[in-house]
Amino acid sequence: MLEYSHPDVPDVPKKEALLSFKPTGRPLTLHEVYDEFLLMRGALDKPLTAAIANTITEKSGSHLLKLVSPRVDGDHAVLRIDPPKANRKASILPSVNAPDIPFCKVVFRPLELAGHGPMSVMDHILNPVDFSALVLADFGRVFGEDVLSALRSGLLSPARVPLKLGAGEFPIVFIPRPGGGDLQITPVSPATAFMGIKRVADAYFLPVTADLARAPRGRWVKQAISSKPQNISGAIGGPRLRFLATMPPVMQQAEAELHRFVQGGAFPRWRDDDVGDWVLRYGEMLAAHIIFNNSDTRAALDRTADRLIRDAQGFIAETMAEAALIAQEKVLMPAQVAQVLIRRRWKKDAQDRAVKAVSSPHFEDRLRKCRDNEEGAQ
Repeated sequence: MLEYSHPDVPDVPKKEALLSFKPTGRPLTLHEVYDEFLLMRGALDKPLTAAIANTITEKSGSHLLKLVSPRVDGDHAVLRIDPPKANRKASILPSVNAPDIPFCKVVFRPLELAGHGPMSVMDHILNPVDFSALVLADFGRVFGEDVLSALRSGLLSPARVPLKLGAGEFPIVFIPRPGGGDLQITPVSPATAFMGIKRVADAYFLPVTADLARAPRGRWVKQAISSKPQNISGAIGGPRLRFLATMPPVMQQAEAELHRFVQGGAFPRWRDDDVGDWVLRYGEMLAAHIIFNNSDTRAALDRTADRLIRDAQGFIAETMAEAALIAQEKVLMPAQVAQVLIRRRWKKDAQDRAVKAVSSPHFEDRLRKCRDNEEGAQ
């Protein structure tokens, strides 16, 4: 078997280096695209004709009904559905007979042009970029303008609409029509979802080595259910899988706020509804004290302020102790008492009244006396 050698790619069989549904690791410049198409044409056992190009476009779609049932009629096996309100056409995959798969590997092979993302001939037709005309011109020079014209016509014209489904496997859902009666619908998934989820899941099954830690977030289990996905599409490789992903439990609100605080976020909220009620009651007592000023009202004010300060300081100390356990020697700044009392959800104008209460001269005086007492105790 002939071998192809390239400085960036190990020696591989010629066809595998040139004909592929995946990027082959062969970076090209625009000036090298023509020669690459010549090599690809030479790797084919038979010429790519306009008739074959027509077959490829007719059998390629964004949704492959054979993913639901292998008994789908070949003339009713693909759908092309573009995302609503998108400015790009949907990616498509082929669902052709085995003899046509090598030709699909020509037009679906992602060409890796330096400085640009991989794009196949199909991509350049469906979603052209500024240099697509040059790539397609080289393709037409190598494979024939009739082949390029057939690809363009088949891809840019409305696709054939499937008129019948294989019996037995398709889920059937009935929904009410606006004018009465029922509408039968059949859900199908995008063909790219199969390989997309496979690429996502593969990372969670890589062996753990010294250089590769275990993938985070969840526990994944997979089960092979078919070893012949080529019956659906040559572009879908490997066995079909079912997988189960068990995600970690969601953090409770208080726990999430604590982790955010350790990472530099705001100090956690004090989630005690009674505290808000006592702050507002303290504000009412301050207002009443202006009219009814005696030793009893002064003592009640002092007790209420001292209780709010003492409880807030307790919450701050408890939160700082919990944060220190996960802080890994990070320097953490505690919140002020007034911040802890105010940072909560208030109804209507209650926040203004609460701010006025905890910024009052009396509250500031009780805070100062509390700090003096603590310093004296030390």
